[in-house]
Amino acid sequence: MTNDPLQKKEKALAKAIKTMLKPLVKLLISQGITYIGLLEMLKRTYVEVAEESFVLENKRQTDSRISLLTGVHRKEVKRIRSELDIPMSEQEIKASKSAQMMALWTGHQAFLDENGNPQPLYRNATDGAPSFEELVHSVSKDKHPRSVLDEWLHQGVVIIDGEGKICLNEKGYVPAEDFEEKLFFAGKNIGDHLAVVAHNLNGGQPPLFDRAVYYQGLTQDSVQQLETLSKEKMMQVLTEVNQTASQLQENDKNHPEANASMHLGAYFYRQPLEEKPAENPHA
Repeated sequence: MTNDPLQKKEKALAKAIKTMLKPLVKLLISQGITYIGLLEMLKRTYVEVAEESFVLENKRQTDSRISLLTGVHRKEVKRIRSELDIPMSEQEIKASKSAQMMALWTGHQAFLDENGNPQPLYRNATDGAPSFEELVHSVSKDKHPRSVLDEWLHQGVVIIDGEGKICLNEKGYVPAEDFEEKLFFAGKNIGDHLAVVAHNLNGGQPPLFDRAVYYQGLTQDSVQQLETLSKEKMMQVLTEVNQTASQLQENDKNHPEANASMHLGAYFYRQPLEEKPAENPHA
């Protein structure tokens, strides 16, 4: 066993990266993306990160320096840099706008009842307030409320009650069928969580909040009990934070320094029965 601190750090980092990559590789294989297919994406990502995050003060970022930082050939760096400005896809824009609408519905006082729950919405502003039309147009004037409603009805996100009002079917926007939208949210959630991990590992100050609870030696009934408890408690926290964030955003909208953002997430992982538990559990 080595006593070299640098070698120990490299070994620990390699082990952690492998743990992170395994579920990703499992997803890639299930979607038909091979090692060769991943290489181009990985190469582009290295160049993008070097371009965005490793610029020297008062110096122009060159192809040669990016090649040195990333190990990607300079000709490839030049090619990739010329292709970096790729606009968001239609599905990404759609997912982003829908998430903003859902955040308003579950967080803004105009759309909440006296108990802080999302109100049923009239279809049109002429029918009454709050309305679905007002919700959609608060986020985007380009989106037709009927198109958004049809999509959400199809996905089961909303239902129509006996009075013809539009009711939220779940506390949060979770697309049930649109795989591309699911990927949009998965990428943002996992990407931001890894950004927190990287910040803390690099000694960023102040450290960002990153905590978890994990146990083994439980029955499936106990795991189910914990999952139910976790969902209930985490939804309470997420709903409260969402409503507070919506109010603060409203207060800050005309502030000259209102350019910061935040991201809070929660998850519960249930180990599949066929998977072997880790050798050294701790909580």
